[in-house]
Amino acid sequence: MRLLTTFRMDLHQIPELGFEEFKTQAYLLNVIKDFDCTIHQVQTGLILHFDHQKERTIAFRADMDALPIQEATGLPFASTHEGRMHACGHDGHMSILLGLAHWLNDHYTTLNQNVVLIFQPSEEKEAGANVIVDSGILQHLQVEAIFGLHLWPGKEKSSIWTRANELMATASEIDLHITGRAAHVADSELGIDACHVASKLLVDAYEMEAALPKDVFRLLKFGEMHAGTVRNVISDDAKLYGTLRSYDPIIHQQLKQGLLQIAADHDATFGTTTSMRFLDGYDAVINDPHLVNLVKTSIPTIRELKKPVLQAEDFGVYRKVCPILFFFLGIGDTAPLHNEKFDFDMDVLEDGLALFIDILKAY
Repeated sequence: MRLLTTFRMDLHQIPELGFEEFKTQAYLLNVIKDFDCTIHQVQTGLILHFDHQKERTIAFRADMDALPIQEATGLPFASTHEGRMHACGHDGHMSILLGLAHWLNDHYTTLNQNVVLIFQPSEEKEAGANVIVDSGILQHLQVEAIFGLHLWPGKEKSSIWTRANELMATASEIDLHITGRAAHVADSELGIDACHVASKLLVDAYEMEAALPKDVFRLLKFGEMHAGTVRNVISDDAKLYGTLRSYDPIIHQQLKQGLLQIAADHDATFGTTTSMRFLDGYDAVINDPHLVNLVKTSIPTIRELKKPVLQAEDFGVYRKVCPILFFFLGIGDTAPLHNEKFDFDMDVLEDGLALFIDILKAY
């Protein structure tokens, strides 16, 4: 559908960061201004309600924001905003949902349910799904299920994937600061070696995580570590920065408590003082098994992921309102998400639109 390609190229040129999607919102409003739907604005987001007085209502969601990345694709429709790029495919997600809005404008009165379309701001930065949920609009419209998708590199182009239960992780960033006491290495017994304690903590943390059963999906990794100033002075300071990801809040809390206990034990043994801060991110995306079964029965071409991914997405927030179902739409061998050269074959947009229409007909 040429229309989807036009939407994607237009939106790709005006990427905006979370809660700054003013041009994007204006573009969407211009496209839908004559559609037979009720439009609600929630900050920089939009809610479209195609209502023909049915008892049931389902929703579809697309995210709107871009990333603080300087584009390097060389595309003729590249970003016109310096230092901003749709490097995560949100321009594609919006294009699919705009295509669905066009289809609904002609067909919504033939369906068995009312339909809500969610154009959501700020997925990348501040979990904008919370703003939509907290507005109460979805509860007011009595939405009973929400569907969404993400363009996914590395999966066969046009293939569609999902799984019941765990799909994407909840994430917590970890900032860990160990304070010791500096001393010249020749008088090392006078110091408290923060570098040594940080190294022991890292090993102990990884061993704690590895002790969990193999079938418990989780991740605990530290990717950044700083300690000391010069080679011949015992370090009085060490900092570690990492991430904790899981799908079960009990496991998540268990790993947090395990880290805190390891730090407390080391402080007692070595005399260090350790502070730890957890920056909790998105809720896990947990697909409703009933929705998965319903959709796979009606759309047998959908493929099943054998295990969840450890990437995070704020779509899980919508579970506060109703059951959810999220998909990955394969785009083949492309640059990875969040990369300055990310691009995809726009033919896959039609596959995303077809999936959403098939769900509407099957539900």
